[in-house]
Amino acid sequence: MKKLHPFPSLHSPSLVLLFTILLVIPFHSSCYKSTPLEGPVTPEWVKENYEKREVMIPVRDCVKLSTTIYEPRDGKKHPIILSRTPYGLSPYGDSLYSRILHTYMREFTRNRYIIVLQSVRGTFLSEGEYENIRPVSMDGTPDEVTDTYDTIEWLLHNTRSTGKVGVKGVSYPGFYSTLASLCGHPALRAVSPQAPVTDWWKGDDVHHNGVFMLSDMYSFGASFFLHRDSLTTRWRRPVVSVPEDGDIYDWYLEKGDFPTLSSLLGDSLRFWNEAMAHPDYDGFWKRRSPLQHIRESNLGRRQPAILVVGGEFDAEDCWGALETFKTYASQPYNRKVHFILGPWPHGGWREVGYPDRVESYSLGESHFGDGGVEYFVSEVEYPFFRYYLEGRGRRPHRVEILPSVGVDSTDSSYSPVALRKYYDCWPPEGTTEVNYYLREDGGLSTEAPIGDMSCDRYISDISAPVPYMDTKGPNRDRNYMASDQRFADEREDVLSYRSATLSDTLKVEGPVSVHLESAISSTDADFIVKLIDVRPDGYEMLVRMECMRGRYRLDLSSPSPMTPGEIATIEYDMPDVAHYFLPGHSLMVQVQSTCFPLMAVNPQFFQENPYTVRKEEYRDCEVSIYHDSIHRSYVTLRVASSGKKQ
Repeated sequence: MKKLHPFPSLHSPSLVLLFTILLVIPFHSSCYKSTPLEGPVTPEWVKENYEKREVMIPVRDCVKLSTTIYEPRDGKKHPIILSRTPYGLSPYGDSLYSRILHTYMREFTRNRYIIVLQSVRGTFLSEGEYENIRPVSMDGTPDEVTDTYDTIEWLLHNTRSTGKVGVKGVSYPGFYSTLASLCGHPALRAVSPQAPVTDWWKGDDVHHNGVFMLSDMYSFGASFFLHRDSLTTRWRRPVVSVPEDGDIYDWYLEKGDFPTLSSLLGDSLRFWNEAMAHPDYDGFWKRRSPLQHIRESNLGRRQPAILVVGGEFDAEDCWGALETFKTYASQPYNRKVHFILGPWPHGGWREVGYPDRVESYSLGESHFGDGGVEYFVSEVEYPFFRYYLEGRGRRPHRVEILPSVGVDSTDSSYSPVALRKYYDCWPPEGTTEVNYYLREDGGLSTEAPIGDMSCDRYISDISAPVPYMDTKGPNRDRNYMASDQRFADEREDVLSYRSATLSDTLKVEGPVSVHLESAISSTDADFIVKLIDVRPDGYEMLVRMECMRGRYRLDLSSPSPMTPGEIATIEYDMPDVAHYFLPGHSLMVQVQSTCFPLMAVNPQFFQENPYTVRKEEYRDCEVSIYHDSIHRSYVTLRVASSGKKQ
């Protein structure tokens, strides 16, 4: 079959018709809109004011994609908001009720948008073969980019639209939103990748700097990675899972190694087996990152407006949101690129309940104030699409930050909305890089050590790895992203360094850089660093944690063994933070080599493929962290300003 470019010829009849539509419809298309609903969006109102269609949209290789269209009954023209997902379109059939219409899509329903939900190819009722984070070619070969283009083209001819389309999605749908931005369709005016899956090796979901995120990927992949045998509306049952009355720490520790875990899955999970065959950052992973295509897209003025959304306490795709925004913002046509970062877990900004409910967020005993979720839905997300699809309202801020503050649930003085800040870029200009040095007395100071050779040591014992959190249960607990680290502070295989008590507010905004001088007794080990906010009540709140596998210290794509006993430099960046350390608090940095079973245990010796190593071959490792005048270990914070708490 002849390959089609994602952008049809300017002389094609369909594009001529589209340009005619766009010329006829004024930019201020509010004249086509009904009066927005005042009051709550209820299921009853949706039933009275919307009609539902389930259609199979054909794309260029004759594959048909399962699509549900919710369209206002008023007969007027409205913008389209599209979300493409691998997670199904429930409810199917005659039922019009869909919780998404009065939660995640609430403001779009209230303003009578045409709401379109689509299963990507190879999932549920959509035809074709599914591929995880499918690579794209940008040459017209059928893929997620061309599927988006063809879907938009079909919708323009088969709905009562204004000819303006927006796309949004969270997590995996965020990945498909990023790819949608590359399609170049002239009707696509605004896209919002939210916590987008971006690079499954560098920082999202599957790996962090080559360290395998074990509990997340095994539990998710045991069902999601299963091959679909036929069209279906049913979710797949996992091949294997931790018993409901079990504990993930004990369960994964008993299984012991990747060969054992893989044997439980058999040959049913192709992507799992592919991941096991590609431990390094090779072409398999690089082809799946959309960042290279953003850099090379050359869409020019066809680039839609972008709103990237990130959660500071996102356990799955914090890295993806930050890097996606930075890549969009680095392009020549970046005037319409926007970013918001708030104190949310994965997708937390969309977790509105019924209308007019003001949400608050807490993770464990860390509280992030009231109103941030409602603010995002009503005052950030919908106004972004309103401006670019309807031509109404104010231009969105370039960068909006809702910082986190380390307080407990009894402190009602904090509001993320009240503390919000606007910037022209991120990380913001005017921040100062401040090194916090690890000191031999367990201190953390901006003053560099000046003494003779000095280090702290611990034994990384693979038979008793450091737990990721002080909790029990069959599932990974998302509260770990802001959990109390006192349990780790008490362990001999965790090093802790604490600053003096702060007298002023310390505003940290931007990436946290790690520089360790270390020697190990073997040829490989993991280096996990935590940035912690120690509250006056003693709670050691995790602000950020990131890891680096020693084999990748020189090059992520070319692993090399460490030399036993030889001091090596370990450098890497943690995902950015926007956190205020309050007066009376102090900073803490912890260093360790295991975080189980969130992160798979390193065999602690160099192997071409560590996923083939059996448990009995794993080794304990002595890790030395140096902090003297020659070998200085530190973390670098981007500090915005200091000032007395108001």
